[in-house]
Amino acid sequence: MNSTRAFKIPTFWRTNPELWFKQIESVFYTTRITADASKFHHVVSSMESEILAQVSDIILNPPETKMYEALKTRLIERFSESEQCRLKKLLTEVELGDRKPSHFLSEMRQLANGKVTD
Repeated sequence: MNSTRAFKIPTFWRTNPELWFKQIESVFYTTRITADASKFHHVVSSMESEILAQVSDIILNPPETKMYEALKTRLIERFSESEQCRLKKLLTEVELGDRKPSHFLSEMRQLANGKVTD
């Protein structure tokens, strides 16, 4: 079932595409958009041209099935930091500064992505 209610997909988060997809999937859920093609076209219509250029092969020739998943996977792969970069940043660049310790810990957990224990 698909909804015809109007909604706005937030601007793509280059720094955290995985979290961005979680946010828009919540929008899809609350607006009852379940069709693969609808999800694909909503994402494509909300993207900036420079982002679309990075995945133009999928936009121009989408797979017959799982178009949305193919686009999602490619965008996450293209714009996410590698695990090695995140761990290097965690070990060498992250500092407490003037942040609350809980915010600092949250950033560290995000960078570790479950690969390092507290």
